[in-house]
Amino acid sequence: MAAVAAGPLRHYPVPWLQFPSLLTLSFTPRPIFFSSSRARVLRPSGPLTAEDDPADDDDAAAVSAGAPVKKSRNELKREARRAVRWGMELANFSLPQIQRVLRVASLEREVFEALTLVKRLGPDVREGRRRQFNYIGRLLRKAQPDLMDALIQASKDGDNSRLLALAGQESWSIENEEEGEEEEEEKGGEEIPNEEKSCQGSDDYVVAMRWFDGLISRDPLITNEVYSVHNADFDRQELRKLVRKVQSVQAGQQADSSGAESNAMLTRVKKPLILFLRSLAKKTLADVLFGPSSHLCSCS
Repeated sequence: MAAVAAGPLRHYPVPWLQFPSLLTLSFTPRPIFFSSSRARVLRPSGPLTAEDDPADDDDAAAVSAGAPVKKSRNELKREARRAVRWGMELANFSLPQIQRVLRVASLEREVFEALTLVKRLGPDVREGRRRQFNYIGRLLRKAQPDLMDALIQASKDGDNSRLLALAGQESWSIENEEEGEEEEEEKGGEEIPNEEKSCQGSDDYVVAMRWFDGLISRDPLITNEVYSVHNADFDRQELRKLVRKVQSVQAGQQADSSGAESNAMLTRVKKPLILFLRSLAKKTLADVLFGPSSHLCSCS
């Protein structure tokens, strides 16, 4: 035993000394893979085609259900700019040309009145013209784009045959056109004088009655429009006096229950104001159409 103990010890190789990589532990996370079959079910392997786009399915369902497809902001801006451009081009035409285009396009009388107003504004009223053209653009958005473009282009070219073709079978004169629709509104059973009936469908009468209603009702837009007319001289003090007289009689009529006498007085005070406004409207429209020293209608 002593000899064995005194003998040299046998050294066995230590594994971690010969292979030091065994001492290094890897903590790098490994990706976790799920079933590829489920991934294929949840997500298609390639890009979406037009047939597979769910947005198109939603739009098709909305159209089939009768719901209007919402337009983008860019489309709405383009339509607004196009309508304003229509208004600017129409404002360069004469009043008969404007009436012709609006009638064929089935647009309301309000559009014609707005265009008549913007033609009276001078070039120095830039902000007022800009706002008025924006207002006209809002009124023209309901028009058919192709029809409006064709009507404006035909009016520029003076192509009467094209205008007649666009108007269909409507029989109105191209050279001497008059307003066909007469506005006959009788308020409170008042009798319209004969001299007013003779020119009731004329442009100056329509404008004058619009001014009359706005001034009596104290509409600020109409009041500013009338008193800012620059292409015709008129007595503004006299106009204020006539307006106050009608307003005073109307206020007394509302307070007094007796109707016959007050109605007769109201008719008497209305007549000079209407004649004043018709004279002013006639001068203004004549200057717009034919230049100064012209008359639009021979009746007074």
